[in-house]
Amino acid sequence: MSKYICKIKASITFIKDIEDSIEIDSPDEIQAEEDALIAAENIDPKYWLSNLSHSLDDTYDEINFELIDIEERNNELTN
Repeated sequence: MSKYICKIKASITFIKDIEDSIEIDSPDEIQAEEDALIAAENIDPKYWLSNLSHSLDDTYDEINFELIDIEERNNELTN
């Protein structure tokens, strides 16, 4: 039976909640809520990611695997 060396890439999608406060000038609370969400969407993503770190205790959304490369292994003995 042949042996193969298979290179695999695992893409892991984490869900990480990050909270921050945004000061909004608005005539009422409903408009302030809408404006705050729009403001957050327009902030450079690097801002949200700047203090992001992952630990093994973080939950993940999904893991996808992709085969990157495959080659047949030589039948030579290695020590």
